[in-house]
Amino acid sequence: MKVANKVALNTVILYVKLVLGVLISLYSVRLILKALGADDYGIYDVVAGVINLLGFVSASLSMTSTRFISVSIGEGIPEKTQKTFKACFALHFLIAVALVLLLQIVFLFVFDELTISATRLSSAKWIYQFMLVTLFLNVVVTPFTALIISHEHFLYVSIIGIVESLLKLGVAFVISSYHSDRLVLYGALMAAIAVFDVLSYIIFCAIKYRQDMSVGVCSVKELKGVSGFASWTLLDVLGTVIPRQGYAVLLNKFFGTMVNAVFALARQMEGVIYTLSASVIDSMKPQIMKSYGQGDVQRMLRLSMLAGRLGFFMMSIIAIPLLVMMPAVLTWWLGDFPNDTILYTRLLIVACMINQLTMGLFYANQAIGDIKWFSIVVASIRMLSLPVSLVLFLCGMEAYMAIVVFVICETVASFARVVMLSRQTEFKISSFLKDLSVKVFPPALIAMVVCISLYRISQDIVYSIVVFLCTVFCYVLLCFFIGLSKDERSIVKEMFQSVWIRIRHGQQR
Repeated sequence: MKVANKVALNTVILYVKLVLGVLISLYSVRLILKALGADDYGIYDVVAGVINLLGFVSASLSMTSTRFISVSIGEGIPEKTQKTFKACFALHFLIAVALVLLLQIVFLFVFDELTISATRLSSAKWIYQFMLVTLFLNVVVTPFTALIISHEHFLYVSIIGIVESLLKLGVAFVISSYHSDRLVLYGALMAAIAVFDVLSYIIFCAIKYRQDMSVGVCSVKELKGVSGFASWTLLDVLGTVIPRQGYAVLLNKFFGTMVNAVFALARQMEGVIYTLSASVIDSMKPQIMKSYGQGDVQRMLRLSMLAGRLGFFMMSIIAIPLLVMMPAVLTWWLGDFPNDTILYTRLLIVACMINQLTMGLFYANQAIGDIKWFSIVVASIRMLSLPVSLVLFLCGMEAYMAIVVFVICETVASFARVVMLSRQTEFKISSFLKDLSVKVFPPALIAMVVCISLYRISQDIVYSIVVFLCTVFCYVLLCFFIGLSKDERSIVKEMFQSVWIRIRHGQQR
């Protein structure tokens, strides 16, 4: 199968999975918020923040494993892939054990610093332990998921993702009809879903990719290479996780669990928007890594630019009408919702869109492997949002100012990626800025104007759906004819023709 066709098929598979997952997730959150109540939902989020604040290692290790396994596959040396997998698994297992021990020590002190009522403190501690189980499993299984992604077998990943979403929906129904401590039951069932995920990925890899797997004692050299890369990736992930999870703790300390609930709901919506672009990034990431493994740096850079642009387009298809119609959307989704949710959600979505513009460049840097200063600069800028917000809170500023600071830091950090990559490769800043001014911003601005103009006429639900569809149709056409070059339009046509042919062949069978 041609690379373009393979990317197209994987993108469609992931996009279908993500759309189904998003729809199920949105309804699940509505049920869970109603069942738990705003205070318990805020407690769950703040405890999750404490865990994730130190559990960011899992995300960095995932990037590390995917990078090393994909590059080794691109080099075409099976023995090297086995050694790489062995080193990744050893590193993941050691860090998983260390994390659990560290977080158990943190457990002895952390709850004294959180604003949680005495009647709910016991439940919060149970949630903490269930999350430790989930964290351990997520770290240990990472090499297996990285192996599947590196081989671009996204169909299985999508199936597991859909089943996981359905299980979470089932959890929402179960706790809605439960009459005892719903918060504890929710934590236990979410940990059980993590066990299902781990077993599903390990069994699949043992059957499908046994030739690439090797578990046991690895060489010090291999472990040192993987751990060195992981340490700098860890810093970059810190820049993503600390502001979001740190805000959960900071907002709780200054404003209580109700504001935590607002922030948690806004992050849920931000996560929904991000997943709509993740299908493009996830499907192109292995090709970016393999291109470098094959020595084709120019192709790697082209794919990185295209990945960021297509990811932004996929995200904006939903984000633009959502930004305009946010009050109505939150009302349809949640019914009643806490004050300030509209403002928080809009700001986080804007930050997410800005970050997406340069995500492809981040993976190009990962493929190159020279990530030290790239990670230091970008992560430092992003993490700066937390101390600045703390100072603002101490000066008496309102909670939403933290999100404003977050948007500013995300913008500066995103463009720092452009500068850093230009110093490592032949990547040109002028080319990136030209892409933004000619191909990215014009379609988005035109679609925004169209959506605002139409939506001002009426906010009726039926009319709003029509406005949404008109905006999407308009934006897709603008992205195709303005956002893509002639060659890229030809590739996209070929990709969709390939997918359509495969669908028709499947129907004929």
